[in-house]
Amino acid sequence: TAMGIAEAIEPDNLAVKKKAAELTEDHKEEEYIKNVCAIFDNLYRNWNYQRDPGGMEYFEKAGVSVYTYSGDCDDYATLMISLIKALCGDGRIICVSGHAYPELYLGKNLTEVELESIQSSINSYYENKGSRTRVKLLNYHTDSNGTVWLNLDYQERYPGGRFVEYSPDAEHLVIYSDGRYELAYLNK
Repeated sequence: TAMGIAEAIEPDNLAVKKKAAELTEDHKEEEYIKNVCAIFDNLYRNWNYQRDPGGMEYFEKAGVSVYTYSGDCDDYATLMISLIKALCGDGRIICVSGHAYPELYLGKNLTEVELESIQSSINSYYENKGSRTRVKLLNYHTDSNGTVWLNLDYQERYPGGRFVEYSPDAEHLVIYSDGRYELAYLNK
């Protein structure tokens, strides 16, 4: 699973780069998190969930799903991380309980003020679009080394929405955009 997902992440694919630039064109001069919101919003609204063909696990390359906007949760996560990396950001994909979702790298040792600023920026993005969407609770993981990762799952309509798996005993497969992977207990 980890190798299949890692190989499907394609931030250098020309179609992925073009789509990332297109989706963020209106937000070039704004905060980076608003660019991420533009990507998230577009995928959330347009993704067509489809199970893998024939019941066999299949990992669509981002260079293909950027055209089709269809696939299962790991294909969604792969495209999301590819688009973010095409903008020089970073992320990772989490697999747990038969589900995969992307997380955005926010930084290390962030303060409450910095996290509140991110939440405020996300809310500002949606306010400017005339949406009633509001982040009430920003959901993220903080690794033991202080690295903070924002949830980008499509369980909610905005970045930082709720996690699909809250159990402290759930083991997660964490796949980094550079191809590294590990098993971790993210909720402890």
